[in-house]
Amino acid sequence: MDISGLTGPGIDTTSLSETKSILGKEDFLTLLVTQLSNQDPLNPLEGQEFAAQLAQFSSVEALLNIETALELNTEINGLLAQSMNSGVAAGLIGKTVTAESDHLFVNGEGTIPVTFDLASPAASTSITIKNEAGLVVRTITTGGQERGMNTIDWDGTNDAGEQLPDGNYTFSVSATDLSGEAVRATTFTRGKVDRVSFTAEGILLWIGDVSFAMSTVTSVAEAE
Repeated sequence: MDISGLTGPGIDTTSLSETKSILGKEDFLTLLVTQLSNQDPLNPLEGQEFAAQLAQFSSVEALLNIETALELNTEINGLLAQSMNSGVAAGLIGKTVTAESDHLFVNGEGTIPVTFDLASPAASTSITIKNEAGLVVRTITTGGQERGMNTIDWDGTNDAGEQLPDGNYTFSVSATDLSGEAVRATTFTRGKVDRVSFTAEGILLWIGDVSFAMSTVTSVAEAE
């Protein structure tokens, strides 16, 4: 705001401009009252100039009110979005979801879906599964796979055919096309949501002991 018109005896505008770059409503009122108190009786403030300063004050107050309203609206929208997301997350319990992740969970209850998305058709695909210690426990080699989502059912055994203990595992996919060029593969976790956690980092969904952010979910279906 221009304060050149708010000068007069006893007003140190230099120190004021050094300490504040933006005048608030209270600052404006202080300047205005000080100016009126210290104006020269032989050269009083013109009515037109006084009216212009009052108009400036009204503009400042209106802008402050707008800023306050916008801040309140942003806060309300944030709370509303959080409430909606919490409701959606709770509704996912018992549903089968697919989420972008490289985790698998073995719980001895049948086969584990190993899901991945291929950017283009693959002539050869190799899936490497590791335990929590990072050791390779199973390698699954398949033939050609179509572009898009693919799922291989893993029985939870290692390369020797032995049943692996329950727990978390990770997997990676290596695929090549007919010319031997690498095909980009994105890994996914797929399973029934057991529970939901509301943390400072956001909402987490759980499939067994595997957790992932709700924002990574790509599809939801009725439990299988």
